[in-house]
Amino acid sequence: MTEQYVLVVDDDPAFSQFTRNLLTDKEMRVVVATSKKEGLEAFKRELPSCVILDIFLPDGSGVDLIKPMRAASLTIPIIMVSGQSEVDEVVRAMKEGASDYVKKPFQGEELLLKMQMVFDATHVKVELDALRVKTRPEEEYNLLFGMSDRMSKVQAVLDQVAGTDITVLITGESGTGKELVAKAIHKASDRAIDPFIKVNCAALPRELLESELFGFEKGAFTGAHRRKYGRFEMAQNGTIFLDEISEMHMDLQSKLLHVLQEKQFFRIGGEREVKANCRILCATNKNLERMVEEGTFRRDLFYRVNVVNIVVPPLRERKDDIPILVDYFLNRYCQMYNREALKVSPRLMEMFLNYAWQGNVRELENNVKRLIILGNEAQLIAEFQRKRENGQYAAIRTMGRRPSREPFVVHGRRAGHPRRCPRPGKPGTGESRPPRTSPGSPR
Repeated sequence: MTEQYVLVVDDDPAFSQFTRNLLTDKEMRVVVATSKKEGLEAFKRELPSCVILDIFLPDGSGVDLIKPMRAASLTIPIIMVSGQSEVDEVVRAMKEGASDYVKKPFQGEELLLKMQMVFDATHVKVELDALRVKTRPEEEYNLLFGMSDRMSKVQAVLDQVAGTDITVLITGESGTGKELVAKAIHKASDRAIDPFIKVNCAALPRELLESELFGFEKGAFTGAHRRKYGRFEMAQNGTIFLDEISEMHMDLQSKLLHVLQEKQFFRIGGEREVKANCRILCATNKNLERMVEEGTFRRDLFYRVNVVNIVVPPLRERKDDIPILVDYFLNRYCQMYNREALKVSPRLMEMFLNYAWQGNVRELENNVKRLIILGNEAQLIAEFQRKRENGQYAAIRTMGRRPSREPFVVHGRRAGHPRRCPRPGKPGTGESRPPRTSPGSPR
């Protein structure tokens, strides 16, 4: 565990010093904050490799910090510590997304073991996610373009722009598959073998988003102990995908405009410009033209990002794709949860085909997940019936096709399933010593 940056949020000076000494001996860099406010500010300045977070802090419960930290990163390990046995707060911490819990006082080796375990678990999860992405690309692209006329038109535009470096704005409702379209453009481009870097502009506060995008120099601000490279540099020669660009602060919009115009930028605290050799793709579920008129989005930036606009239609306008999506999600999650193959009855499939799907593909995916976990359709059918009674169940006719009267089976395909779209694009150690025990009498 070398060259790791650990943020310790604890108001007990003895414990903080003990932890600093313990981790520094293992060649980790440690920053200490003594309150919720200081902890969140330090977290926003630079994302740590791990957070050690006390439950009881002078300005409130440390558990309250988990949600904003998880909004910025789902993978950073967060280890809770406390000298008091407050079961309710520990349970709440785990529900909010804490990785583990250690009760004070503890031996130093116990904390190091916990850290190694959460680091290993995070590493395995990242590797598995990467493996899943590598093994499903063709399947996902076939799924994305399906068999509906609306998505065939999206694919036609994608094929035209993929071989260029123009900026593309991908618009559509939440859950329609905008990120998949961005990945398809990248995979079909000359930059396919280079990085695809995603940045969710809505998930990070302004200060953290600026440092994530552009990086910073050593000494740029308190706590900047070394240079950090931003996402634009990580995406060199590849593609950067700015999701939910409508949520970007106006100050950052001007910096992004400079990158688009000049193809270079300054790191925070930097004096030399850095070249930005990457393609920029953007996405939003908002109406940017309206935001321009309202003064919440820069007009000049809008014209720069909206060179080509790809509109991803909502699921209710491409009903023919629903059986294909159901088939894909059933296969995927039956394997993931080690469940036997399930069949979707004609009754439930008809409900799927006639529902309005305000949450689009993401909502359909969640319903199929529930079906697999529950193991039967009764609860799902009852819920759809309640939605029909409440007016949420919109009877929209299918696009030129009636639902099949045969059960929809996971394995094997019915006659009339879609053509296969061609795959786009190119292919710490230290000397032994007596175990140290942390301070931590109940406070």
